[in-house]
Amino acid sequence: MRLSPLLLLLALLTASLSGVAAPASAQAQTPTEEQVARARTLFTEGQAAYDAGRFQEAVAKMREAYEITNSAELAFNVARVYERMSEYADAIRYFRIYLRQGQPSAEVRTDVERRIEALREAERRSRDHVFTAPPSDDELTREARTFFTRGVAMFRRGEYEAAMQAFTAAHRFAPLPEVLYNMAVVSERLGSNRDAIDYYREYLRLRPTAPDRGFVEREIERLRGR
Repeated sequence: MRLSPLLLLLALLTASLSGVAAPASAQAQTPTEEQVARARTLFTEGQAAYDAGRFQEAVAKMREAYEITNSAELAFNVARVYERMSEYADAIRYFRIYLRQGQPSAEVRTDVERRIEALREAERRSRDHVFTAPPSDDELTREARTFFTRGVAMFRRGEYEAAMQAFTAAHRFAPLPEVLYNMAVVSERLGSNRDAIDYYREYLRLRPTAPDRGFVEREIERLRGR
């Protein structure tokens, strides 16, 4: 899986220095040909690591390439790897660097700003443990919204059996990924790790580009280890 079509535009993949982004500070030096060659190698190795699912290796190489060149496009790719890992704060920081240093089109800027907001939402949910706000009105019936809200209230009170009943009822009316995620969390609290894994997997099937995908994958592996 490629990071983004923007990768095809990286100046590092050209043979000259003309496309390398300007340094972020006045004191920074323009990269030498040797440094650009090194950054190009790091980028290629980082892309290969990303494709192989070795995200820690990928982000380390992408970051080193960015530090050599201060390329806005590389900042974007660092952000995308952190996004895939559900490292929310780092992803947001590098997306902001990209917006500040780069010259994205209006469409790309809108997409990046949407990603930042989704990351913020996922970070908040990591603290709340479950989706606390129901999906939009056009996705939920009135009955599903009632059960969803009840499930959140029961979860917060530690009444997990009642929460599971409410979320299950909400899912019958509206089988949405947010409901499945909550069912996964509650299943684990009830000691049903197998069910939790199944609900998490279905959540990822329905939301393959979820900003918390890396977090959910780690949760699945943790539960499997039990």
